[in-house]
Amino acid sequence: MHRPRPYALPLASSPRLAVVTPDTVTAFWASVETTPLVEPDGEEYLVTWLWRDAEAADVVLHLNKMTDYHDLRQSRFRRLEDTDLWHLTYRLPGTYRGSYRIGPLASRVAPPSVPPDKTAWRRLREDAVADPRNPVGLPDGTSVVELPDAPPQPWLAGVPVLTSHQVGGRRVWVRADAGVDLPVVVLLDGDVWAGDGVIGGTLDALVAAGRIPPHVALFVDSGSTRVHDLACSPEFLGFLTGELLPWAAERWPVTADPARTVLAGQSMGGLTAAYGGLYAADRFGAVLAQSGSWWFPGGRPEDVPENWLTGEYARRPRTATRYWLEVGRREWDLIEQARRFRDVLLAKGYDVTHREYDGGHDLACWRGGLADGLIVLLGDA
Repeated sequence: MHRPRPYALPLASSPRLAVVTPDTVTAFWASVETTPLVEPDGEEYLVTWLWRDAEAADVVLHLNKMTDYHDLRQSRFRRLEDTDLWHLTYRLPGTYRGSYRIGPLASRVAPPSVPPDKTAWRRLREDAVADPRNPVGLPDGTSVVELPDAPPQPWLAGVPVLTSHQVGGRRVWVRADAGVDLPVVVLLDGDVWAGDGVIGGTLDALVAAGRIPPHVALFVDSGSTRVHDLACSPEFLGFLTGELLPWAAERWPVTADPARTVLAGQSMGGLTAAYGGLYAADRFGAVLAQSGSWWFPGGRPEDVPENWLTGEYARRPRTATRYWLEVGRREWDLIEQARRFRDVLLAKGYDVTHREYDGGHDLACWRGGLADGLIVLLGDA
């Protein structure tokens, strides 16, 4: 269930915009090369999103985990009167990275918000578009703002060479190095990660730089059964351990060592990765979980308590599984549960790396974190 954002957004004003008038707006637009505008402001930055539209009645910024659809007032652009210039400025730390779209509307959204209805929220998001003046983006059509001190993502260049297969009725994409006794990386939501431009040549670059060893990566398609499969499903875990890994072992010289077999996922995939690390520790001895959905099942069904998997870790004996976890500090509805999961692991004596980045529930952040996590989990493999 969606929870309202519990804090106000850091609204601010741009000095560069303060001097723009109806008489100078055309010259201002001519001076804008890329957006958003980023202006230093002490130890932080003023980040200003722009939209040029003389006909729009309203413009909304859809910024990952910053926009709250319960209350859009702080996500609406302001219009410079008698011009086609719409603008919205936030003051943000230099470490921030986030994906966004901009939504021009033909009619103004009724204040203070749209109804708390997922269908209405979805329509607003579907009408939003990429920022036409921002060259940085994701393949799904979202733009990305990266401030100067955001964690570096140096491994993205290049295009991976993947082969496509069918395993147990599922699509699986494979990236395989030459070698023997190769570590294995199983990446959930593989249909996302195998797409053009998501992680680019990250795995190739990490191997070439000696940051991780040659390995075999298995990108598992979620398909239409994602909601069921990534909800701590014994059947799906059985597919991974009983079909996918044996299938790979028949075709490539991969290791059977669980310490060198990584199960990686994000959101519900992160939950499932941790589920595998507990219930199939003899096969998956390394878990990479980004923004895991630790809230599961959120009261569904009623006889299963919220944060069920965290409770299972607290109750069950410790295994040898190692963990690399991360969560965004902007994930207001998840971060405390992520910390609780971390604390339970540490109390049980697990080997845990946990970090928090300045961003949201965001592929723009996860694709860099994926590389960092693999370096920790496989760097000495």
